[in-house]
Amino acid sequence: MTFNSWVELEANCPINISRIKRYHNDFNTLLPEKITNENLNQSKERVMSARSCLDSMIITFVQLLYDRNILIEPTDKILYAWLSDNFGRYIKKLDEDEMDFVIKFDEADPAKSMVGISRLSAYAKLLRTTADSLIYESLLKATDEYNELKATEKIKKVPRTFLYILFQVLSITLGVMGGLAREDMKGSKRGMATTMPLSWQSLMTPGGQELIKDDYTAQTGKKISKELLEQIKNLEEEAEDSDKEEPTEESEEEPEEKEEEHE
Repeated sequence: MTFNSWVELEANCPINISRIKRYHNDFNTLLPEKITNENLNQSKERVMSARSCLDSMIITFVQLLYDRNILIEPTDKILYAWLSDNFGRYIKKLDEDEMDFVIKFDEADPAKSMVGISRLSAYAKLLRTTADSLIYESLLKATDEYNELKATEKIKKVPRTFLYILFQVLSITLGVMGGLAREDMKGSKRGMATTMPLSWQSLMTPGGQELIKDDYTAQTGKKISKELLEQIKNLEEEAEDSDKEEPTEESEEEPEEKEEEHE
């Protein structure tokens, strides 16, 4: 099953992507289709505005995954932290590309600016590839695989499973587009969860969960112990209980009585 438009993708994606879709529509409207000498200055403004929409798409993407129904286990939160970190690194890469393609060569006086059609078109192409390949195609692939999934006793068809599918899709895509490997405590480069490519199903097994913990320890120097996991679990349960508590009578504000005016 494949979806050929944002409308179909939004209807079938297990998370609400309406905000991402809105920013993507704005991005498409702003990014110029063709840059010429006649529209160069206007195109420059539109490309920079499109970049702002692209940043909003990425940030919204990360925000949507910050959900209790998705981040259930401590290992889920590690994956989320890695995704957030990798997106942050990619935004930094876009900033560097923007500096190299546009800002370094731009001047307030159009006659002195060295930002020509080639530079601006190359930067616009990079933004288009990011919006289409990193955002749309990643969501498309993850949604397609999630909907084709046959639930088993070990792997349920729930939002948490979608996180693992999306994590692997984005890991591969970001690796191709930016090679965003992090450094461990010894300074050596490591990938996301492992230097060996594993399926998302493998990461959800007990062995895969331990691998995530080990990789987290290698990168941060902090070991995830049973005591820490128990402490995190207790904090989560405490937070859930506080959400379920009903307001007391003392906390309920009584409407103020208005004094009747007598003539």
